[in-house]
Amino acid sequence: MNKKRILGNILFWTTLISPIVSFSIASMIGEANIFGVAGIIRYSWVMLLFIPIGILSILIGFKLKNSTQKYKKNFIVSFICLPLLIIFGSYRFIFNSVVSYDVNEVSIIEEKINFEIPRDIKVATNKLDLYDISYLKILNSESKDMFEQEVENNQLWQKELQPEIKSLLPLNIQYESEIFEYFVFFNITSNEYNIPPLSGQYECIFIAYDCDLQRLIILNDYKIDIK
Repeated sequence: MNKKRILGNILFWTTLISPIVSFSIASMIGEANIFGVAGIIRYSWVMLLFIPIGILSILIGFKLKNSTQKYKKNFIVSFICLPLLIIFGSYRFIFNSVVSYDVNEVSIIEEKINFEIPRDIKVATNKLDLYDISYLKILNSESKDMFEQEVENNQLWQKELQPEIKSLLPLNIQYESEIFEYFVFFNITSNEYNIPPLSGQYECIFIAYDCDLQRLIILNDYKIDIK
């Protein structure tokens, strides 16, 4: 087997696995276990770095064609994988208006709930139609210890989420809340903490904290209409 053929095979296989490998890297450095899809989107541009592999596969395909060797598989895999890399790799820019990584937005939430959130954090916020969901990770152990001490001493934080309150949350938040240890439900309209609201319309904030992953989830601008 000549060198062109060997190189063609190598580029074929590396192009074939490039979407999976690049997506896995984006998921890993984006800490998908903490920030979810927003974390992957944050580093989706990593997939664009794998585009040259597909281009090289096309170029070697032309060389193989000119030397009357098998070349079609290099073209086929490149024409499939390159669009995937371009589309998914551009998510960071496509979803720029609905996914935010601005830490300063936490200050607005602090003003509403009347207690501080650690400053040394990493944030990803999904801006949905009906509410915003922010995922926060505390970045160092000192901030983590200080915050957990505050959580333990502050009566606003509850160790159990009341079923009446849980049922008011979006289904995805109900599911995610199963692995958190501390909770705060603040009814902005009635200015009440951790009290299931009666009938009426309310604006609420829900916060949960996971000690193991030192992360918070914040449901903000959430409106409830209880009949």
